[in-house]
Amino acid sequence: MPVDLDGLLRHSGLDRYDRNARLYPAFLSLLPLFVTIVLWFPPAWSMLAGLLSLTASFGTFFLLSQLIRYRGRLIESQLGPKVGREKTATLLGHTNLEVPRGSKKRYHDYLRRNGFNIPTEDQEHADPAAAHDTFRSAVDWLLVHLRPKAKASGLLSENIAYGFRRNMLGIKPAALTLLLLAIAINGAMLWKGSDQDRVVAGAVVEVIFACATVAWVFVITAAFVEDASAAYAKRFLELLEPKKVGPRQR
Repeated sequence: MPVDLDGLLRHSGLDRYDRNARLYPAFLSLLPLFVTIVLWFPPAWSMLAGLLSLTASFGTFFLLSQLIRYRGRLIESQLGPKVGREKTATLLGHTNLEVPRGSKKRYHDYLRRNGFNIPTEDQEHADPAAAHDTFRSAVDWLLVHLRPKAKASGLLSENIAYGFRRNMLGIKPAALTLLLLAIAINGAMLWKGSDQDRVVAGAVVEVIFACATVAWVFVITAAFVEDASAAYAKRFLELLEPKKVGPRQR
C-alpha cells in the first residue's frame, strides 16, 4: 500500500515552514528505518503505510513538528549569540565586521528614525551589554514591522534553510541512533540473506547508510547551523536598505 506522503502533508494544515524546516528533518532521520523495512520486510511496510495514513488524520504530523521545534530551540539556546535573533543583533554592533560599515550606518540611521537610541561606537565599547540589549530590542521590533516586506523578499527561504539546519542538529543524536539501528538490522539480514538480488541491494544500502553516518557526524554541526543563520540575518537586515524600505518618521 503506497503512501501519498505529499498528499498527506498538503492536507495536514501545516504551512511551508513547518513542512520544510520541521517535518523534513524528522523524515530524514526515520528514512533509514523505512528503507530497511521496505527492503527486508515488505509486508510490514504495507501495514506501516496504512498506519501512517491513519495516524496522520489525528494530528501526528503536527505533534512531530512541535517535537522537532522543541529540539531545535534547545540547540539555538545552546549556540547563543551565534544564531537566531541574537546573531542578527550581533551584526548590528559596531564591533562586528561581517556587515560593511556603510550598510551598518544605513541600518542604524533607519532605526534612529524609528525611535531607537542606537549607541555610538564609543558607547558600545563602554557598555557592550547595554548596546547589545538595544540592538536585540530593535531586532524584535523589526521582525514585526518588516513582516509584510519579508514575505515578498525571499527571506522566508533563508529562514526555512536556517530552521532546517537548526532542527537537523537538534535531532542529530536520535537520527544517528536510528541510523545505526538500521545499519545493524540491514547487516544482520545481509549475513543470513539468501535472495541474491536483495543481498546486492542490501549491500548498496549499507554503503549509503555509512555515507549518511559520515554526513550526520561531520556535516550536521554547529558551523552548519551558524552559516545558515548568518545568511538569514544578513538578508533580513538588507530589508532596511532605502530601496527596500522607505523611511518612516515618528
